[in-house]
Amino acid sequence: MTAQQIVDREILYEHSYVLNELIRVNDSLWDKIENSNELDEVFEWWLVTPYMAELLKENGEVIFEDYDCYWWGSDNKWTGSLWGIQEIARHTER
Repeated sequence: MTAQQIVDREILYEHSYVLNELIRVNDSLWDKIENSNELDEVFEWWLVTPYMAELLKENGEVIFEDYDCYWWGSDNKWTGSLWGIQEIARHTER
């Protein structure tokens, strides 16, 4: 499987509105976000599969897991493309 196929299969939807609203209503959700610190700035939230969430977590990416879902908090270096995820996925090609 190529990196592009992994990305196509493992990155589901852009969910910034959903996550921003959840956090706005309940800011204690920030406590559940993994690999996050006060210096992180999330520009987009992407719904991802559990498999991709693990890959991203292992690579130090911001991950929020709740409601039986996994979201990746991407920063500005990822905005507009999935190049970074493709780089991570390349390391998992089978």
